Amino acid sequence: MNASSDRLLRRTLWGNAVFSVVSGAVLAMFARPFADAAAHVPVAVMGLDLAVVFELLGLGVVAFGALCAWIASRPTLPEGWARLIFAADLAWVAGSVLVLALPASWTTAGIAGIGVVALIVADIAVLEYLGLRRLGSAT
Repeated sequence: MNASSDRLLRRTLWGNAVFSVVSGAVLAMFARPFADAAAHVPVAVMGLDLAVVFELLGLGVVAFGALCAWIASRPTLPEGWARLIFAADLAWVAGSVLVLALPASWTTAGIAGIGVVALIVADIAVLEYLGLRRLGSAT
């Protein structure tokens, strides 16, 4: 592996880290207003209010972003960890589709928020895929 073979993947992981930390922190800090705007009626997930779910989700996304930054900062890019991040991003997109398909009373803002984030994560996943392919062809 050389610097040119891992550049796309490394930069994508850094972008994923920044997006994840910023969006996760915003979600955690503004969980209540987001929950109020996302659904027409109060929503509970496994007995937890949607605002609490958003707070926990936001904190988890911040931790995910920190992991992305750690992976991107390694002198030798750990390909296995990068593949795990790629798989997690695919799972996020699939989970978003599932959430939108569930019978819930999402508002237009809730649908748009879930959809926009899923599209951003899907774009990041495409770049990670291309970076992993490039990395694979370099070895």
